[in-house]
Amino acid sequence: MSGCGDETLRLYNHLNSNRVLITPDASGRDELFHQLVQTFIQDGLVDKENGIVDRLLEREAILSTGIGGGVAVPHAQIPGLGRLVMAASTHPQGVEYPSLDQAPVRLVFCLLGDASTAAEHLAGLARLARLARREDALDELVAATSGENFLATMRRIEDEA
Repeated sequence: MSGCGDETLRLYNHLNSNRVLITPDASGRDELFHQLVQTFIQDGLVDKENGIVDRLLEREAILSTGIGGGVAVPHAQIPGLGRLVMAASTHPQGVEYPSLDQAPVRLVFCLLGDASTAAEHLAGLARLARLARREDALDELVAATSGENFLATMRRIEDEA
């Protein structure tokens, strides 16, 4: 593990089964962002979209968060959020999403935080980058049949690491 404090961070603690979309019907990245943000709204983590999709797209304009290996990690800072939160989606057939290696994106993790969660945010990105290099783990997550199954698989994978 790196020295950025991610030894104790467990991504599954920032996710719940309500915020896991199993093979959502999304035509591409932008539509998927809207669906992921809706999970944050439905869980009461944000009041309304409030420019969150725009912030995610602004980050994408700098450099795609399709980090390779079939994984994308869109992320944004939302002032006043007060904690790191995450949503995820699985795409066994791939979703249209620009990625650094041009490979189809099969797994998306969306992270939101604010200035007070910057260290956790970076640690989460580092953990997800390492996860993206584990094809076996990715295959298990993409094969999840429910949010509960995804979360249980995520917990097992992270606790084994």
